[in-house]
Amino acid sequence: MLKQKGHRGYISSREIDGQLIPQRVQNLVIRDYAARNNLLFLLSAVEYTMDNCYMMLKSLLEEAANIDGIIFYSTHLLPPDHVFRLQIYDTILRQDGDLRFALEEITVKNQSGIDLLEDLIMIREIGAEDVLPSINPDKP
Repeated sequence: MLKQKGHRGYISSREIDGQLIPQRVQNLVIRDYAARNNLLFLLSAVEYTMDNCYMMLKSLLEEAANIDGIIFYSTHLLPPDHVFRLQIYDTILRQDGDLRFALEEITVKNQSGIDLLEDLIMIREIGAEDVLPSINPDKP
């Protein structure tokens, strides 16, 4: 019988998309997601407050062989650097793990999942105003 390794949570102590979400709330969202998806939830790693610091995420990647995957609180916790994100995907998927995003309820298990996630990030970077037609009649 295979022993389930579990999914490690990943939360942040800094702002997420302009909002300060308490760590307790982030963990509740992850715990609820794990329970609804029948996943063994391991303790969360909490990223440091400094901007552009991903030390805890890098330590999770070093643990990739010993876990089933990572449950991020949100896709907004992914680093903005595209190359670093590709390294994250590659490291976890090479170990037959997965990446999950509790708030958005997204699971990445293969290349098509990566493509979908990268499309979401690209749309976010471009900005909804540039992608969606304006509904304000006063705006040209």
